Parts: sequence; C-alpha cells; structure tokens
Amino acid sequence: MPRILTILGVLGIWGALLSQGLSAGTEPTMADALKRVRVLAIPETGRPVDRTVAEEMRRGLVPRAEIKAFGQSRAEGSGVFRIAVADEKLAAGPAPEALRRAGGKSWMFLKLGPDGSGELSASAPHLLYALYALLKDDWLPLAAAGFETGRVVVPRFSRLEGGDNYLANPKRVAAGYDAEASVRELARLGFSHVPVNALAKDMPAEQGPPGEIYYRFYYFSPDLDQFVETPLNAGAYSPEYLAANLALLKENARLAVKYGLTPGLNISSPRSVPDSVLEKYPYLRGARVDHPFRSYRPRFTLTLSHPAVRWHYAELMRGLMREVPELGYIYLWTNDSGSGFEYTASLYAGRNGGAYLVREWKSHEAIAKAAAENVLRYFRTLRDAAAETRPDFRLLFNLFSFSNEEGFILDGLTEGLDLWVAPKELDDSPRGRRLKALAARGSEIFTTTRLQNNFLLGIPSPWLAADEVRGLQASGFDKAQVTVDPAPLAPYDVNRDVLRALNFDPDSDIDTVVTAAAVRLVGNEGAPALVKAWRLCDAAVRGFPPIMLYGDNNWGFPWYRLLVRPFAPDIEKIPEAERAYYEKYMTVTFNNPNLVDLGTDILWTLMTREQADAAVAQADRATWKPLDEAIGVLGGAAGRETGGTRSVLVDQLDRLRALRSYFRTLRNTAVWVAGVHGFIEAADPAEKERRRAMVREMVDDEIANARDLAALFESSKTRFMPIEPTGETFNMYGTNLPELIHKKISLMEAHRNDEPRIDPDFMWRLPSGTGLDPRVYLKYR
Repeated sequence: MPRILTILGVLGIWGALLSQGLSAGTEPTMADALKRVRVLAIPETGRPVDRTVAEEMRRGLVPRAEIKAFGQSRAEGSGVFRIAVADEKLAAGPAPEALRRAGGKSWMFLKLGPDGSGELSASAPHLLYALYALLKDDWLPLAAAGFETGRVVVPRFSRLEGGDNYLANPKRVAAGYDAEASVRELARLGFSHVPVNALAKDMPAEQGPPGEIYYRFYYFSPDLDQFVETPLNAGAYSPEYLAANLALLKENARLAVKYGLTPGLNISSPRSVPDSVLEKYPYLRGARVDHPFRSYRPRFTLTLSHPAVRWHYAELMRGLMREVPELGYIYLWTNDSGSGFEYTASLYAGRNGGAYLVREWKSHEAIAKAAAENVLRYFRTLRDAAAETRPDFRLLFNLFSFSNEEGFILDGLTEGLDLWVAPKELDDSPRGRRLKALAARGSEIFTTTRLQNNFLLGIPSPWLAADEVRGLQASGFDKAQVTVDPAPLAPYDVNRDVLRALNFDPDSDIDTVVTAAAVRLVGNEGAPALVKAWRLCDAAVRGFPPIMLYGDNNWGFPWYRLLVRPFAPDIEKIPEAERAYYEKYMTVTFNNPNLVDLGTDILWTLMTREQADAAVAQADRATWKPLDEAIGVLGGAAGRETGGTRSVLVDQLDRLRALRSYFRTLRNTAVWVAGVHGFIEAADPAEKERRRAMVREMVDDEIANARDLAALFESSKTRFMPIEPTGETFNMYGTNLPELIHKKISLMEAHRNDEPRIDPDFMWRLPSGTGLDPRVYLKYR
C-alpha cells in the first residue's frame, strides 16, 4: 500500500502539468518540468560560473525565469531552482547516503521537483557547467520523475587538465579559432584546469644573430618574466610587450573562470634572460641552456643558487598572482627551448652553471644531489610565493629532464609539488611503488594522453580514444592531462564525445556512444554510414606506423615543411635559391643535415633504412585499405544527402581525404629514407636499381598526393588543418599553401631522375662567404 500511494502521489503532482499541453498518459519529461521554473537562484557572492550557467539556462531552457542572487539564507519555494557550488552554501547537494553509494568525492547533483523547484549543484566549480550541459544535451527527453529526489553523477577524473593545443599556443591565431567557444567545450567535457599563458605578439622578444632560428623555440610556454618584471630585470622587455602579454593572459584566465575552470601556466623555466640583464649582473650568470647545434649565440639563465635570484622569481610569481589571482597551478617544462637548471645532466651543453652551487672536482653523485636540491628549492619558491595569494596553488613537473637527479628529487617532494609520469610508469616495480607512495607526502601523480592528431583537426578514432582513456583508468589514474581538438575547428569531433562519456560514466558502451553521436549529427538514416566510416578510419589510424619526429606525436611535421618541400632524390642538387621558399621557415640551421637528408636531424638518426622499410610495409599493409573504404563510404553517403546532414558528411569526408594526404606524405618520407639510403648503401647493382626505382615511384606518388592536397585545400570549406591567415610561419602554413605545393611539384618533376645522393660532409660546411674553401679544411674531418 505505501508503494502504491507513492506512485499515485507522484502522478497526482505531475497531473498539474497536463494543462501545459501534455496529453493524458504521457509521462512528463525534464523539458516539461523546466517550464515551471520561475527563479534561477545564484549565490550573492558566488563565482562567475554560477551566473554563466544561469544565463545560458535562461536563454536556452527557461526563458520566462528570472535570475536572482541570494545571500546566506537558502532560496526556497515553488519554481525556485538553485545553481551553486557546494561551498557557496546555497544548494543542499546530495544526501550523504546517496553520495556514499555513488562512491566519489567529486560529484554533480541535479534535482527537479514537479513544482519547478530544485537545484543544479556540484562539488567543484568546473563541474557546474558540465552538469548544465548534461541537462541541456542529454537529459531533457528523460522522465522527470527520475530526478525528483535527485540524480548524482561522479566524474571518473577528479582533475582533468589539458586543453585544445590552441588557447595557450601560437596556433591561437589560426583562422576560425574562437577562444571562448573552445573553453566552453572544455567545460562541457568536464575539464577542470587549462593553461592560459601565450604571447600576444607575432613573435617572441628573443632574437639572435642573422640566420639563427633559435628564437622560435621561445614562442612556446612563456616564462614568468614575459608578463611582469622586478627591479632586477626592469627594462629587459618593453612595457608594451609585457602589457600585451599580460592582457592576453588576463583575458584567457577570465574565460576559464567564466566556465568554472582553473587557469594555470605552462612554462619553460627557468629560461634564459636577455644579455642586457647579464651585462648588468655578470656575477648572477647561471647555466648555459641553449642547444649548441640550433643556436649561434649562447643563452644563460640567472643562477638560482643566489638568494637575489630566488627573490626575483618569488617577486615575479607574487606580481603575476596580484595581476591574475585566479591562477591555480604551474606546469613546468625545463632543460629545453632555452630553459634549464644548473648542473643537471641533461642540459644540451652538459652540466654547467653559476659560481655558487658546485665547486670543482666533485663526484657525479654530489653534483646531482646539489643540482636536485637547487631544483626543489626553485619549485618551493614558486609554490610558496603563489600560495600567499592562493593557498591551494600547485606546481606540476615531469622527471624527463632529471634522469640523473631523479632519486634526490623524489626524496624532496612535498605538498603541492606534483609529478607527471607516463601511464606505464605507475606499475608494481620498485620505482612504480615509490611513485605511488608520493601521495602520502602530498604529491599528486598525473599522466597524459592525446585524443587528436597533433597536426590535422577532427580525425575520428573513437575506439582508439576509448582505449586511451580506459588505459588511464585501468592504471589507476584519476588525474590526467588530455589534449582534444578545439570545437570551433572540429565541430563534429566524436573523440570528444568518447572522453565525455567515459568521464561521466566509466562503464559506457562505446559502440552506443558512437552511434548516438552519429544519430545526433546525421539522423538515424545517415548514422550507419558515418559509424562505419569512423570505424574504418579508426583502424587506419591504428595501423599507421610512427614516423619519428615527423609523425602526429611530434611537432616536426610543420617545422620541417614536409607538405611543401620537394622529396627529390638528391635534394642538394636543387639550386639554393629555388629551395629558399621553404627552407627559410624550417626549424633548422644552415648546416643541419636534415636539409638534404630526411632521415637525420642534427646528430640524430631519425630512421634507419631498415626502420624505413618496415614503416613503409606497415603503412601499405594496414592503412590504405580501411582509409580508402572509409572515404568511399562517406563519399557515397554525402552524394545521397542534402542540407545539414550532407554538410556533416562532407566535413568528415574532407578530413579523411586530408588524413590520406598527410599519411601519404609521411609514408613517402619513409620511402625517401629507405630508397635513397638503400641506394647509397647497396653494393649489388640489382639492389641499387631496385632502390632507384623505389625513389622514382615515391616521387611520382608524392607529386600525385601533392596535387590532391592542393585541390582539396582550394575546394574544401572544412578547416582540416591550422592556417595562419596573415602569412605562413615556422609553426603553421598560410593561405598560400597551394602555391607552395605547386612549387614542390615543379621541383620534383624537374629532379625526378636525379641519382640518389646525400653529401656525407654537409654538416661540416661553413656558410658561403666565409672565404674558406671546403676542399682545404674537409681533409681534417
């Protein structure tokens, strides 16, 4: 009898909604129930995200409701719907027993009664917008009765840090990118933290001697001194430069906070300082941190072992926190891109540093210990200075740069100093157990993954994305850095749907998630073709081999201009003036062997002939069949559809066509290495001829591939790659890409039949005009 009364009571209450257009026998939905909301209540002294959610909810779901701010007393009454974070005390949140059953400290809670009263609340600011998006995008058709006592959602990741690879990146200027739309999408997915620091100017202030390209490495992850200054470095950068960078930082932080995310800094630090600072304080010179092969002028940091320098960095941190108090963390990358710590072993120039840390003739272990203590002291300096403004501020770093100093650093980690590790490192080995034990000392452990191609946009591989996310979950990580494509440039990206589903429901069936995404985009009739194409593309992406430096996990693809440089059998035979159109944007010096050998970069062998042969065989075996079939499926489906459905299918088709061109260029890079090096190495005449034929076939294929890409670029409305609208840079191609591709084609046609050759002495050459004849000094090589 009590159960019957409850059911009758619920039906009686919802019966009042029949007058609003429901027919008898129709169960009220959440969309129906929202019609009775009259007041959207937010905290009087709440966060910006409270109002963001309230305004979007009023605009999209409850246009007749008004937004009212309430003080400490809880807003109650019929039609009053509360929106708040738990610590703002406006909303009740889930009952302790419900939260215990849900099994998590982070939670989202939605409750809606038949009279329009209820709440949308969360344990943390970043979950508030994510919960609103679940309501708007997923729950409106559901039965409202299921929400009368509230529904609790526990995210899989307690902290999801990362971003779109554009907001805090030079690619933020790419055509079509919209910072706010992208941050809004990150909030919808459940991200909690996002880096916001980028340079406002076209290029960094760092410069060098004529012909040097090292300044380009300062374009990324700007350090603290690119935003504020102290008396120690006053005047090192122009006030206009600092003001512009700070203004952009504030705007990006504002966007993050608007949607409940914690803004942070992704810095390369401690970075070199301008020569003018060291000329003023020569006794404060620290480590040489540049790469000797990539730079023409040494770069030095300030010596962190001197208290004046530590004061300087503490003041920079305090000054930045005064300007942007919302900042909540730093991710620090070091010993690369003009940054590094004194006497650490992985400095490009070797262990070196200032006058105050290590005396002569110390053992390697003693030097490593002193270097590690210096690193930890810097980490604590930044953390403690920031904590004066924000007590929960954290600093995150990885051990990649500290292999020789690792043990000493691990021993010194304390609260607020967090560690990034690769997923496989958190295993049951002695080292893995040591890493796991850091949590007891207040150090949190993070890992990372990428659910996108590092060059192309919106490449669908949802089952691979699911494997990546589930792999993190299986390894025990609840804190991760994840990179996804920006929504403005990849509006139909199914990989983001997968991340969202697994974050809010780790047991989600991925086939169901993918099918639902396809139905949402193209309807029930178009969905089977779209799902089939996605699965085939997923297989192609899995099957394609890694191509070191150039492949999608590296920055090298645009830096080495593979789309526009000619894959000629003897690159050096092309006159220097005819190569200049692409060489000036390559991230190489004049004597980098990569200019004439796709298999090397400075002193690195990127790919041996054997590795290149294997990569070509794998690509041909595992990639083209599923990718070509996917393209055919989408082409046929697009031809049968019209309107919005056709637009989505064409968008996906063009991205797969771009992927095919990208993969073919990478594959042909490997063929170049296999063919040219194989020709040079071969002693057998028949093998030489086979390798020569391989190179010529590659040239013909890359010419056809280049024509396909140029035609796609000129005809497609899909933004399948980042484009710099004001002109190409080393990091992005410009709108003149087709013109440059046609130059590549012409040069390859002209040099197709050249004999394969690589000058083994290319690295030893001096620039023309030095007055030295190579024939004189090369005998001493």
